[in-house]
Amino acid sequence: MPKSIIENTEETQMKKIVSLILTAVLMLTLAACGTVRNEEQSTNANASETQTNPTASDGRILVVYFSWSGNLDKMAHWIADETGGDLVRVTAKEAYPENYNATADRAKKEKDDGVRPEINVDLSKEQMAQYDTVFFGFPVWWYDLPMSMWTLLESYDFSGKTVIPFFSHEGSSNGAGALPRVTELAKGANVRTDDALSIRGGSVASSENAVRDWVKGLNY
Repeated sequence: MPKSIIENTEETQMKKIVSLILTAVLMLTLAACGTVRNEEQSTNANASETQTNPTASDGRILVVYFSWSGNLDKMAHWIADETGGDLVRVTAKEAYPENYNATADRAKKEKDDGVRPEINVDLSKEQMAQYDTVFFGFPVWWYDLPMSMWTLLESYDFSGKTVIPFFSHEGSSNGAGALPRVTELAKGANVRTDDALSIRGGSVASSENAVRDWVKGLNY
């Protein structure tokens, strides 16, 4: 066979081999690109789902409370930590005695006389207007709200807000007259008394998980 024919045949075969190799490389490259594209689409889809499920903290949250023994202080801090809300404590300008019986006597007299104690609260009316949800904390005193919290509720506009009560008690686990009082005084608010958190005073210190679980179970 002439040498030229052999060389032409070998050259043709080499071209075919090179062509096959290039085709294989191209197919692998396209497959890899497709995999990356699919992963990117999946990631973007997940990101989109996350962005369309806003958390409760998208609306401004206030945790406002009155505490004498320290129980409500604990509960309020756990709630603020869980919600990311702003924490505001209410105190009477004339401090209550440290003695339990003396405080109980004063609280009863204030209630019987309809006294609205002057309060210290670091919250302007303009600031209150910015909140959508208010967690409202108090101890049950004489089957009702402490009169300092009457003062608070009558001092601010709660119209259009969601108010979620939480309280400690020494036997009035249903809040007695305190929950209806919140509804009465927080005029124009959606007071969610059915969702209120009630914890006996002596159990508060060991109830952090219960408080946090309560917050997580709320839709607000």
